[in-house]
Amino acid sequence: MKESMSKALAKVASPLSWVLSAFVALQCAVLAIAMVRMVPIFGEMFRGMQVELPWPTRFLLATHQWLLPLFFVVLVVFVIGKELAVKENRHRFVLTGEIFLAAALTPGLVLMVLYLPLFGLIRKLGDTH
Repeated sequence: MKESMSKALAKVASPLSWVLSAFVALQCAVLAIAMVRMVPIFGEMFRGMQVELPWPTRFLLATHQWLLPLFFVVLVVFVIGKELAVKENRHRFVLTGEIFLAAALTPGLVLMVLYLPLFGLIRKLGDTH
């Protein structure tokens, strides 16, 4: 009984792993497009405000056209490559989860870097009152 359950689970786990990997790869593509389109909007806003930008924000504004897509392409390569290289289903699911988290946390990190100049402005406004 236990052996037949294990075989049935193994038959379902491999296709499910591929479906999850395809979902994560699609998520990476959508996030890459969104990030590349969103960052220049902040750049235009900062130019209009004429604020001093911290170095992480300057770096992101200067490199977002190639760095963000490259990062997400690397994640897609990892998520597909692990399907081909890792044999044990449990490890495949864990790696897929880790790649999903990296892709999901990246927009928050990008937004934090983009908000740094605004935090500086808020601090300056608080100091004047």
